[in-house]
Amino acid sequence: MNETRLNVPLMQRIGLAMAVVVPLWAAACGGGAKASSAKSPETARAEALQHEDCSESGHRVDALDTNGDGKPDITRIYDKSSGHEVCRISDLTHDGKPDMYEYFDDSGTVRRREFCYDDTGLVNAIEHYENGKLVRREFDAAGQHHIDTWDWFDPNVAPDPKTGRPAHPVRRERDTTGDGHVDQWWTWNGDKITIAVDSSGDGKPDPESTIVLGASDNSVQPPPSPPAITDDAGGATPAAIAADGGKS
Repeated sequence: MNETRLNVPLMQRIGLAMAVVVPLWAAACGGGAKASSAKSPETARAEALQHEDCSESGHRVDALDTNGDGKPDITRIYDKSSGHEVCRISDLTHDGKPDMYEYFDDSGTVRRREFCYDDTGLVNAIEHYENGKLVRREFDAAGQHHIDTWDWFDPNVAPDPKTGRPAHPVRRERDTTGDGHVDQWWTWNGDKITIAVDSSGDGKPDPESTIVLGASDNSVQPPPSPPAITDDAGGATPAAIAADGGKS
């Protein structure tokens, strides 16, 4: 089995991208809006990162050492009665901590992936699949160990032929203040990205604060998604399909 690795630290890439978007938001707001204490309940989101258990107890376990250092890097958990793989734990950086959890349905198709991108071993991103296709992702872009970004994908859209992954989400919601309410709404139309912002704090997008990024505007890029996972030859592994979001 080929060794796998993480290409780029997620939090560093997202931090740089957000540093560009936030000043634009502030400029659009004009800095004079007074936040309202009453926000619409429709903008409230559950922000806990819920790890799904992948326990070895009561299951058959296969441990693989992919780099020959005598330590398991991939642990595959099987149901004893059916023989199908239930879940898989991967240490892609060989530091002894899980970097990715994968969960499979009875047919062996991936239904969920969880990613750990820092050295805490805690989950930073969760991806949800239907019939093996990515439909939703929730992740911690600010590094505060709670969900602040939600992405939705159209499973009927053909993946990018170069990467084998969706080119971008259909829409994105963000909580940039950490108060449990959405204050940014991102939508994609081809290469154009529209970002509606709640600058007044009332839980509603403000038309005057809307930011539009076009295909010809290279000054601002949307925050990237979890990094691609590739084999040593540079080709995308099945896990690379999970690492998607803004254009790679």
